[in-house]
Amino acid sequence: MRSGMGAMVLAAIAVMAVFSAAECGASETCPDGSVYEYETHGSGHPDYYCAITSVMTGEKVLHLPAVLEGYDVRILSSSAFDGCASEIIIVPKNLKIIEDGAFGGCQGVKDLYFMGDRPEIVGGLPEGAKVHAMPSAGGWEGAEIIRTVIADGIEYAFLPDGAVAVGGSAENGRIVIRGEVEGVRVSGIAEYAFAGTMMDDGNVQRRADVSIAVLEEGVESVGQRAFYYCDLEEVSFPGTLKSIGDEAFRACYDLKEADFPGSLGYIGFEAFRECRSLKELDVSSDFVGEGAFFICDGLERAGVDTGIVPRMFGYCSSLRQVEFGGHIDAIGYGAFNRCSSLVSVTIPDGVLGIGGDAFRDCASLEKVGLNGVRDIGASAFRGCASLRSIDLPASVSRLGGYAFADCLGLDDVYARGKAPAGDSTAFLNVDAAVHCEKADAKSWEDSGFGLRVEADRGGNADFAIAIALAAIVAIAVAAVAIVKRRERRL
Repeated sequence: MRSGMGAMVLAAIAVMAVFSAAECGASETCPDGSVYEYETHGSGHPDYYCAITSVMTGEKVLHLPAVLEGYDVRILSSSAFDGCASEIIIVPKNLKIIEDGAFGGCQGVKDLYFMGDRPEIVGGLPEGAKVHAMPSAGGWEGAEIIRTVIADGIEYAFLPDGAVAVGGSAENGRIVIRGEVEGVRVSGIAEYAFAGTMMDDGNVQRRADVSIAVLEEGVESVGQRAFYYCDLEEVSFPGTLKSIGDEAFRACYDLKEADFPGSLGYIGFEAFRECRSLKELDVSSDFVGEGAFFICDGLERAGVDTGIVPRMFGYCSSLRQVEFGGHIDAIGYGAFNRCSSLVSVTIPDGVLGIGGDAFRDCASLEKVGLNGVRDIGASAFRGCASLRSIDLPASVSRLGGYAFADCLGLDDVYARGKAPAGDSTAFLNVDAAVHCEKADAKSWEDSGFGLRVEADRGGNADFAIAIALAAIVAIAVAAVAIVKRRERRL
């Protein structure tokens, strides 16, 4: 692998919640490459959940997800495992219902490991499959007990592919996750292991006793919501770490640093959302989930050498500096939305599209370098009130609706080519002039953008500029020669 989620915030989240209230289908790819299709239910905690409807995997030992893009996995739907070749399935603790026929198409299942209480099982489990359950789980009379051990205050469960840390207590605020326990490799930290507690009213009671987490070499994964709403201040990642699951560190308000190793290939959905004390980040993982650093409003600098996914740095209001690497081909929807401290950004070569709302309401943004961008999405730069001018390259072929609307300080658009496709909203409420070549003036006049057209670029104007620059250079060279001659005479 390459070494590379205030009032306005609450309002935006409320809009997202309303959108998700309707039952709909979606899919997510997990760290092991398995793809889950699911249907969503509810509009907010605690009735915010999903049902897995389809599993596509090549894993013999399959760890089912506890959450999918923010939704608790509570139901395994009928026929969900049709065609599944997994032999061992580990079921998360928050599962509530297994529908009739859920495992009907998964004839090779030999073992089922349940990490929580017995869910409602309609129609039974696969014939011949052995059931294993955690010692503390309820309703599993007759199941084989999963072996556990406590070391340094941390409880580990022994699963077929290694041990996992499932919880425990801190010593003076510190926990250490071993890389090996009783001679068995510790593969990672299980879902919810050190998370806060979801209350019946939908609020989360924070986990307050863990402030420092040390992950020893050998640990490869941090599970979904492992430190969800935890008062963690420091975390030490090992060089063996491969994945960080969905919402793993969400709302760790006091986390000050996240130093990612080169081995890290997967950062899940909203994995560091609302980590408000983070100051700097360097991200180069092959996969980064939507909203991975959403509302990290203390973040000041970010180095990014991977795809810029939707909402990746949205509402990071202190972000001033962004450094792009060479592995970026697009900037997703809302990626830098309301990054109100961002002053300058240069879009890397190779980026062809800028998603809708990508830089919307970046109130301090003064300079934008677009390079070879072809498509600028709806409201991509809307409300960037500090923009005074834009250099629009000839490569730009489309402006989405409201792309530069409400950029109230915009005075000049320097066009390198003909007017791109777009409608009258692209520059809504903008009183600016477009400067173009004479040959392109007609296209801008007919564009409907409502900009004043000044055909003062290219042709004789560029020739005059070139002549003036050449004259300046010639004068400078002559001056240097005169000085040298005088020095020789002396």
